[in-house]
Amino acid sequence: MADRNLVLYPRLLSLAGDQLRRACRIGLLLAGIAGTAGTGLARADCVSACNAATYCDSEMNASGECGRRLNDCYINECNRKTYGAIAYGAKSGAYGWSHDFDDPQSAENEALISCRVNGDDCQVVVDFWNTCAAVAADQDYVAYGLGETRGVAESEALAACQKDGGTQCAVQAWGCTGP
Repeated sequence: MADRNLVLYPRLLSLAGDQLRRACRIGLLLAGIAGTAGTGLARADCVSACNAATYCDSEMNASGECGRRLNDCYINECNRKTYGAIAYGAKSGAYGWSHDFDDPQSAENEALISCRVNGDDCQVVVDFWNTCAAVAADQDYVAYGLGETRGVAESEALAACQKDGGTQCAVQAWGCTGP
């Protein structure tokens, strides 16, 4: 679904003036329609932000410069990965999370730092990007789940914990990231 929105971007390079504005409106409409599935809303926001932040005058429209600038913004901002991580200490029950980091190592480090405030047995259970994650545990089992929303991630984590043999699984932490 996200790829459908990306198909429009290279075409913007060859459009000028009113055609560019029409293509942008069509792109926003398609991005908004795709938004009903979850990540498309973030993409529509990103497209709107790029349109608002990109200055274009008539000369830039005529030369194609405006289209190039918009395309660069879409590529750099709308396809950006943001990372998160969840750390958990099974014995201490401590947890820590991070979200919206530019790289996975920084996300993991932040999750561990925040977890270690309350326990010394913390380990990264899951790292994720442009989605939601949750960790569920009981006395003997720790599991994680991923999903488009917090609710889906929590449900997946609880199901995985129970499938592994947990009988008193509960969600310990969750986090979401997005472009």
